[in-house]
Amino acid sequence: MSLKKRRAEHAALEAESSRIHKKRETVYARQRTFIGDEVKVTMKALPLDPPPFIAPLIAECPPSPAPVPSPECANKKKKTQTSELLDEFRDAIPRLLDLLLDTEASVAVSLPCSCSRKSLRTTRCVDCTVKVMMCNECFIASHALQPTHWAEVWDHSQGFFVRHDISTLRPAGYAIHLGHDGQPCPNPASNTDLLFQIIDVNGVHNTKIQFCYCNGSAEDRVGQLMKSHLFPATLRRPTMAFTFNVLKSFHLHHLESKVSAYDFIGALRRLTDNAFAHETSDPYPQFRMVMRIWRILTATKRLGQVHGIDDVLTHRPLGNLLVYCPSCPEPHFNMEKGWEQTPIHLRHLNQMQDTLDGNYHANKYNKNSDPDDVSLFAGRAYFPDDNEYRAHLEKIPKNTRDEKNSPCPHIKASNKQDRKKFRNMEITGIVNVQCAHVLVKASVDLQLGERFASVDYALAHAIQQRRNLGVERFNQEFITSCDHLVSYDISCAYWVNAVERFQSTFPDCVPAVQRIRWLIPLVHVSTHKDDCTYLFSSAYTPNAGHFHGETAEHYWAELNQVGPQTRQMNNGHRQDTLIDHHSDRNWKKVANIASTLYSDIVTAQELFVAKRNYFQGLSELHAHRIPVWNQEDRQRRNRVPSRAAIYQLLLAGSAAQDLSPTLSAEVTTTATIAVLLNEGLYIQSTQRKIDIKVKLDVGLKTKSVLTEIADRRKKLTVRIQKLRNMQKTLTPKICDRVAAQTLAHAHSEDPEKEILFLPSDFSELERADLDLSVCAQHEHQLREGEAFDALRHLQTIVKTLDALSTAKRKDARGQDQNTRALTRIKEVEGQRDLAMRDYAAARTALLALGEPEADDRFPMLTLQDTYRKSTRDKREVGDSRRMDGKLWVDTGVTGGARPVVPQLTDDDEAPVSTQVSQRKKRKDTKTWKNAKGTKRQGPSLVIEEQPPTERQGTASSRSANGWIWHLGVIGKLSDEELEDWLDEGDRVQWFRAEAEVERWQEQWETKQAEFLRCIRSFEKMQFVWTELADSQMTIGHIAYARQKAAMYARMARGAQAKFNAAGYSHRMLKDGEILADQIQTDRHNLNATALGQSMVPQHQLSPE
Repeated sequence: MSLKKRRAEHAALEAESSRIHKKRETVYARQRTFIGDEVKVTMKALPLDPPPFIAPLIAECPPSPAPVPSPECANKKKKTQTSELLDEFRDAIPRLLDLLLDTEASVAVSLPCSCSRKSLRTTRCVDCTVKVMMCNECFIASHALQPTHWAEVWDHSQGFFVRHDISTLRPAGYAIHLGHDGQPCPNPASNTDLLFQIIDVNGVHNTKIQFCYCNGSAEDRVGQLMKSHLFPATLRRPTMAFTFNVLKSFHLHHLESKVSAYDFIGALRRLTDNAFAHETSDPYPQFRMVMRIWRILTATKRLGQVHGIDDVLTHRPLGNLLVYCPSCPEPHFNMEKGWEQTPIHLRHLNQMQDTLDGNYHANKYNKNSDPDDVSLFAGRAYFPDDNEYRAHLEKIPKNTRDEKNSPCPHIKASNKQDRKKFRNMEITGIVNVQCAHVLVKASVDLQLGERFASVDYALAHAIQQRRNLGVERFNQEFITSCDHLVSYDISCAYWVNAVERFQSTFPDCVPAVQRIRWLIPLVHVSTHKDDCTYLFSSAYTPNAGHFHGETAEHYWAELNQVGPQTRQMNNGHRQDTLIDHHSDRNWKKVANIASTLYSDIVTAQELFVAKRNYFQGLSELHAHRIPVWNQEDRQRRNRVPSRAAIYQLLLAGSAAQDLSPTLSAEVTTTATIAVLLNEGLYIQSTQRKIDIKVKLDVGLKTKSVLTEIADRRKKLTVRIQKLRNMQKTLTPKICDRVAAQTLAHAHSEDPEKEILFLPSDFSELERADLDLSVCAQHEHQLREGEAFDALRHLQTIVKTLDALSTAKRKDARGQDQNTRALTRIKEVEGQRDLAMRDYAAARTALLALGEPEADDRFPMLTLQDTYRKSTRDKREVGDSRRMDGKLWVDTGVTGGARPVVPQLTDDDEAPVSTQVSQRKKRKDTKTWKNAKGTKRQGPSLVIEEQPPTERQGTASSRSANGWIWHLGVIGKLSDEELEDWLDEGDRVQWFRAEAEVERWQEQWETKQAEFLRCIRSFEKMQFVWTELADSQMTIGHIAYARQKAAMYARMARGAQAKFNAAGYSHRMLKDGEILADQIQTDRHNLNATALGQSMVPQHQLSPE
């Protein structure tokens, strides 16, 4: 063995010995530190004894370095704590099994009992934590107050424990005594033992009971059982009872895990005897009835109706069993005095926000059910009285014109849904009215879809439960002063004749309905017509905040789990179950609302600040235009010939066709073809994006990149399939070509290369043969709009590149800043390249559709055409001789500033990607993705220097802006139209930023108002329950009222603490002050810090 090898072995042996010594011999010292009521325990390692001496194998060996761990050890992944814990349990399984089996017997069996009866220890309790062996009499004595604990008695003949009820432990039997704290009744008449079944959380007990006969109390068996926390199964001479504990346990399990009563009882029977559960009596029929009663009792008790809460909260409907939202506005309850004086531009501070939505899982089969089984809540909760509701529906004709005639395709799709899924359904679902905090206000049953009559009733039921209709002054004050937003996914059709319908059915609710501002949830509105976005989106609705309306969907995930149970029930039982879940959902929201509001208010403030900073940056950029923009109508429509405008024009005939059936069917065909073509253009745009993504990331085979590409392709495939379905109906003659492409599997894995077979994909002769001539005309119109959209988007990108390039030259210092700036420039260049491809695709399609190639309206686009002189550099010598395009005079980013560009020579006029004034040739042409030291993959367009064309002119004329800045001539627009069109991008960007900062400021202010109302609600409820406690006669009523008062007091303190933690401890209203006064002051202070009054959003300017 070589000397070097022996040294290595010696070093390894010494290192291993030292490691083992440290692991085994380390001694820790524990120290406790008392700080107030807390005890802090710390541990520290004590010094080690010296390790055992290992004689060196070679005396002259110098100290060797520490051993290098092997690659296997270095690459070994450290286990998680969960895996380590699992390993510990896995290793301990044999021992745990031994310990588990040891519990099946006891060494104390047959030993003398410690009592004076000289009995043997044969019995122990199953349910007690400490398993003490005792005799039968000792068990009875110790469990007189816990009679439902199971006893395990040792069977000497069989050699194991056998389960017994307490009533079988005496030869003569033992009975549970009621009325004397577990002791026998002194009345001799009470000696009769009654066989009785008691169902507890540990199983079904067949036991015996003795009622108390003192003072004739034997007749009140129900009272004796209830005082012992046993709920009788019947009221007339009951022989079965359920413990309060088992009812509470099932109630919570059902609400949380949606376990059915049948399964719960099945589990109790198995707990009684898991091997012979079928021999255990089945209390399911009685349990089902008792739980219905238990629900109504607990709701009536918790909501104060037993205590007479209506005498204190007189503004609420009598006898209501609703869980109210503490943050929604409720006059004379949680709103400050004088709230009705809030100015109109701050109406969101006192605003009700409700949602409407239908659910088709909470349905009911059409089966032979009991017609007399009605809801025990009797219209006092979320569901109205069923008889009154059905009578109302009988008066309303089905399939009214309002429901059938709607120009919106979303409504048409809803009306044409498959009715087969409603087969054998008496009730097809429910529609809910909920507040923005996802608390249910009202529910009604549906029959074959969301009829407007059903939705009207639900909305009216919600309105009536929030206002005492007997107090006229109170109603009028609330209706005229409190703003009301309602979000419904078909608001565009529902609201049209809503007031007229309510005038005939619910005239008392008409003033409230007239005040409603209707919205469509932000996700749903994307499937509507574009006009619905402008008219019903909260993003464009003043004082709507960030009320997106999609919270209506949140509850369905929970409620859908109850659907399989409720659809089998009688309707009364079904409604009671749904009401119970509504109340439980509402209460959980109430219990956690302070935390929710805390998160909401912090988020709203952060986003408002971010949006405001961004908006101020835009305002500084467009400072000279803002005074003009602030005078413009926010509802102004775009006159630019864009694809969206043309698409809307083609769809306009569809609405006219629906409203006037006498029009020609060609109008509907035109609108349908427009939908097909618009979808095709969108798919092609998506194909180009995916194609670029694949090419850019070809060198990156990371999992995230591949997953993103796969997801995009999957979504694209779905949209292409929908397009194919439309083509089967509208352009059936192309189906053979579609089928041929599919059979060839040409693009099964890369749908971005699939041909869509639009009219532009065929020659003129082929279009005539395939009956695509009319369709081609419409595509030509859309392609023109698409080309103009691409050019306008390209102009915006070039402006951005100009700003980024200037900022890089002036501000970027050092490698990090230059790298980040260059990366951002390359990202925007990628967007520019995509916009150029979009224009090229539109132009190619136009040429295929017959557009003359020599037409100057859509010339070929090169990178040089995108050049414009910088608007950010300082003026230099010779600028007076250089001309900008007419587009940039008194328009554009600088609002009248004269952009300049350095003197150019013939040698440096080649366009570059940054589009800045200092134009230099590239030193090499290698693509960006191959450059060293960069993480950006995107290639940029590299255009070789080209000789001047006729359109480009001489060298002096080529220094002017590219042709894309002269679209006035190309698009045949007047000077005014050209200026308005090219100004539209900047104006839209600014107005959108203004809308965003307005909505988030409103959201921030709204959450402050909701937080204050939440605190006032809890304080008010504390006062109400305190009043009820002082007015009650029985000690039980008083104790429960005080408990509720203390609970609400704790909630109020918690909400106030979170409000303060969010930074609003100063938000305390003085006498005579309303929240709007402080909000006005906040806005004034914010406006004072703006970069100028012209940069303040128009809605923030205080009215004179």
